Amino acid sequence: MAYTLEAFCSDARTILKADSSPAGVERVRKKMELLIRDPEFVREHFHDGVKYGPRRLFVDPELGFEVLGYRAEKARTSPAHDHGDSWALYGQVRDYTEMTEYNRLDDGKDPDNARLGIKSKYKLETGQVGMYWGSQLHSTFTPTDCCYLRLTGTDLEKRPRVRIDQNTGKIMK
Repeated sequence: MAYTLEAFCSDARTILKADSSPAGVERVRKKMELLIRDPEFVREHFHDGVKYGPRRLFVDPELGFEVLGYRAEKARTSPAHDHGDSWALYGQVRDYTEMTEYNRLDDGKDPDNARLGIKSKYKLETGQVGMYWGSQLHSTFTPTDCCYLRLTGTDLEKRPRVRIDQNTGKIMK
């Protein structure tokens, strides 16, 4: 029996309504693993005819969480960033995403520059889901044509967030 996007969103709503703490989000992460491993879900939402770039697949009208599908047209490295006062789950559907997590090495007093140190570097492989909470700095590298599903606690584009060029330390406003 297929695990559909609709069933996942309903499960996520039920879980997050009862517990939006890291423990609740972890339960949603486990459900997301089931979803991205379901061949019917992958065929429907990540087939070769799907357009490149991000696609908003669902927004919960009550809780505000969002489900977005991504298909990378070309290889891309994101700047180091956080999720402000929210969180995100990245679920790898096809290929891999290289994740780099950072520690901030400076005191945070310079509003224009930061010093970062690599905390860890790893790949999210097909079928794996990573959880990134609030101010946890990380960057992503996605190869050409990789696909992933991202669930965020809210529309992150409407939240204050930190973005840092990990090569220069420049804080992007």
